[in-house]
Amino acid sequence: MTLIIILFFITTFLAFAMIYFKAWEIRNSKIEQSSTLRKILPEIYFRQIEKIMLYLTKHILQWIVITAVKYWFIILAKTRKWSLKKLPKIYKLFKAKNKEIIQQRNTFLSKAILESKIKIKRIKEKVKRDHA
Repeated sequence: MTLIIILFFITTFLAFAMIYFKAWEIRNSKIEQSSTLRKILPEIYFRQIEKIMLYLTKHILQWIVITAVKYWFIILAKTRKWSLKKLPKIYKLFKAKNKEIIQQRNTFLSKAILESKIKIKRIKEKVKRDHA
């Protein structure tokens, strides 16, 4: 506790000493005026704002799509489960068909779509585990 009090007095003394020294420099005109003014706020370019808005839009749309897909898969899983028990002929209509994925150029939009497809696949597997 005494160490903290001693440190407090030392820092207070040093703060007053710095203020006194600056006041002495101002009184005696010892301060050199700098010619360059420092910018407080950095310049923000339209391209940076555009990138930020694109990424925010991407995440918001992915969240909306993934939420909708999640509930769609839950409804689909429960319907399949019910139709398998009650009506086996209708269950055959719900069987998934395999599709090949065509490679495209990696643009921002195609990357976002690919990310969404991967997330949707994970959600589909999770729903299958939970509701099947």
